[in-house]
Amino acid sequence: MTIYGLQLGVLVVASGITFPIDRVAAYSLLMGGLISVVPNAYFARQVFRFSGAAYAREVARSFYVGESGKFIATLGLFGFSFALVKPLNVFVLFSAYLMVMLMNAVMLAYFSRRQRKASN
Repeated sequence: MTIYGLQLGVLVVASGITFPIDRVAAYSLLMGGLISVVPNAYFARQVFRFSGAAYAREVARSFYVGESGKFIATLGLFGFSFALVKPLNVFVLFSAYLMVMLMNAVMLAYFSRRQRKASN
């Protein structure tokens, strides 16, 4: 399972636990997390399409395309949330966004360390 799959699983469980308590917080949590996961998954897909020295130009180009697409998707998803979703718990939305970004960094560090140990 990928890092993004794990993040989606955590989001669905957290949102499901929150739903009986506060519906607005539950969907705000899910949306905030998705605003982090979806653009990051797009970026990862773009960047890792090519590898190796023979594809250096394509790797650089896909990095820029991925980063600009990630930025535009993040802005668009936040804009969509604020414009079309009423009511919205903005604090929960931003908190979930930040927590999933933090989870992404922690999971990448964990899997990188695990992969280094396995290769030694």
